Amino acid sequence: MNSPSLPARQPVDNSGGKALFLATVNAMPLDIPAFNNAFGRAYDRVHRSAQPADLAAEQDKLRALVPADASEEDRTWTGHLINDLAEPPPPPREWSELYHEAVRIHVAVYPPKGTTEEQLAMLADGRRRIWELADRASPDEEWDIRAMTEDLESMENWIRNPAFPLTETPFPSSDA
Repeated sequence: MNSPSLPARQPVDNSGGKALFLATVNAMPLDIPAFNNAFGRAYDRVHRSAQPADLAAEQDKLRALVPADASEEDRTWTGHLINDLAEPPPPPREWSELYHEAVRIHVAVYPPKGTTEEQLAMLADGRRRIWELADRASPDEEWDIRAMTEDLESMENWIRNPAFPLTETPFPSSDA
């Protein structure tokens, strides 16, 4: 069905095989994955490396990845990222003592030790204690603290209902 606002369907030519595919891919104006990878590496060199980096050179390398025929949208967002490379990263977040206490509880109970019943009790107690800390935390930390219980609950559920039968027999190994 053709619409007046849409062009008529064109036949698809698959006769070119891999060469046609590569020509189509290589004709893309901006290789977004390559730009994103290059930006990540440049960001690490500028902001995380112990060695000083040449910011202007890093920005020039990134600008060279944006072809002249890139769309306005691609030039805009890549330009923002390239310019933002000069901005220092925000300082690391300062966590409260409640958050650090929740981390200590999590480390103490995960992975759980003991019999199945002891493991379940250890995980449940750890989750309860972390939730109590989250109840006392500030609103900006509350859900970060509660999130620490998600893997504890998953482990608890897995111990109760394992996805496959558990055995004390070690897995076969080619080291024997």
